[in-house]
Formats: sequence, structure tokens, C-alpha cells
Amino acid sequence: MPESSSAERSRWRITPAFIAWHWKGEAPFWLGLIGWTLALTISVYVVAMLWLTQWSLQDTPVSRMIQGVIAAVLIGGVAIWQLVGTWRASARTKTPERWWISRWIARSVAIVVCIGGLLMLSGIPRGMSSLYLQATDQDWIGQNGYSVTIEDENLVISGHLAWGMLDAVSRELSANPGIQMFILNSPGGHVGVGTRLYDIIKSRGLDTYTTELCASACIIPFLAGNNRYLQKGAKLGFHAVGGEAGNSISAGTEKVLSVYRAANVPDPFIERMLATPVESAWYPSPKELTAANVVTELVN
Repeated sequence: MPESSSAERSRWRITPAFIAWHWKGEAPFWLGLIGWTLALTISVYVVAMLWLTQWSLQDTPVSRMIQGVIAAVLIGGVAIWQLVGTWRASARTKTPERWWISRWIARSVAIVVCIGGLLMLSGIPRGMSSLYLQATDQDWIGQNGYSVTIEDENLVISGHLAWGMLDAVSRELSANPGIQMFILNSPGGHVGVGTRLYDIIKSRGLDTYTTELCASACIIPFLAGNNRYLQKGAKLGFHAVGGEAGNSISAGTEKVLSVYRAANVPDPFIERMLATPVESAWYPSPKELTAANVVTELVN
């Protein structure tokens, strides 16, 4: 194949040659305006924002921050790239036969598209700040405090389920391989922390025990116990899954339902939990908890 033909074909693929081609203003005028400035750029915006707004329980604050940086670089880079390329392609030296009005219409469109991309980026710094606070336990959950200690063959978790707790749990489990039970006394916290504790307890076949209060996201790791003990006078609190976005609530609810069903919790109990608003809590009686298989044994 002739070298010129190969180079021409490479311009139509998203390659460094294509990027440089448009950046230098060498793309055909109307094709650059309609194809790259509008269709390609807006497609990149939409795909990047859809990816950024998707939420999974596999995400951590750090992974979400990385996604935010990638999306910001992609959107910002494409916004500037299309503006520079269209501006150069519409220069009088590039298109002397074009009417001045068509050249400035193209430039105006490119400016609007660039501003649209930059506006999309305006919410990212606030989101990144919130994620940084979560990752460093400086959000309100982390600031409320927690403790991870060892008592005999028990790992005792007290306080809110903050992200930093996972490192503390990992260190204690590594230093104490004979752990048999997790004692959970927490009013809740991040659902993602609760699901990770669930996986740890489940994979090790450990028991769980609450001596005071386990509520909200704390219920998730409690249900991981091979045997689930509740001390007399202690309480378990339930409510629907909360979150800042609809997709995060949906993902959290799906995971919680799988946890409850794996523990053979009956549907009427699950429905009552889902019907309880996030702002409140439902505290079933010990009889209700044992009947629903949430608690396998009451301890005096």
C-alpha cells in the first residue's frame, strides 16, 4: 500500500496522527466542525460523565478520585483540542474562500462546546474534596471515631464504619490469625466499608456478636457471621439504604438484598427494613430477630 494512502487512512482513526491533524487545523472545514467539534467532542463528554457518575460497591474513595482525574483530563483536553483545531481550521490563511461569517460561526460553536466541557468540570473539585475527606477519615463519619481492638480471640469494632477502619482490621487480622469472632458495636457508616467487612468475615467463616448496638451499615457485616449472637439488652437497627445519588442507592440496595437473602432472612422482614426511612431506624424485638434468622442465638 502506498505510504500516502496509509497516512490518509490513519487520519480517520483516533490516533496521535489524527489528534495532531485536527490540532494543526488541517482537517476539512465542515468535517472538523460537524464531526470533531460537535459529534466526537460531545460524545466524549457524554461517555466520560456517564462513566464518572456510575457507582459500584467495588469503588473506594481513592478509586473514585482516580476516575475523577481521568474524566477531568479527558473532558478538559478534548474541549481545548477541538477549540484550537477548529479555530486554526477556520483561519483566513487556511480557508481563504470561506465567508468571514462561516468562519466565525465555526469558532463560536467551538467556543460554546469548549465552555460546555469546562462547565461539566465545575462540579468535580467539590466531589474530589468530599472523596479526599472520606479517604483520610476527615468526613463526619471518620471524625466521629472508631476503634479496632483485640480481646482474646475476638476482634472488637466500635464506632462508625469509616474507610480507615479497613486498614486497622487488616493489620489486626494479620497479627492475630486465630481470630474467631467479630464483635460489632457500631451505629453504621459507609456501606462500602460494611460490604468489605462482610467479605472478610464470610471468607474466614467467623462468628459475629453484638453486645450494645449494631445498626445501619453495621448490619451487613453482622449478617456475615457463621453464628450471629446478640447479647440481652443489645439492639440491632435497620433502615433502607441511603446515599447521595440514585445509582449509589440502587447498587447498595442490591448488595444488601443479596446479603439478607444469603442469610435466609424472610421477605416480610426485608420489606419492613426497606420501608423504614434512612432518617430513622427500626429496632425489632429479640423474638423477631431470631424468627427472621438475623440472630442465631441470644446471649444472657
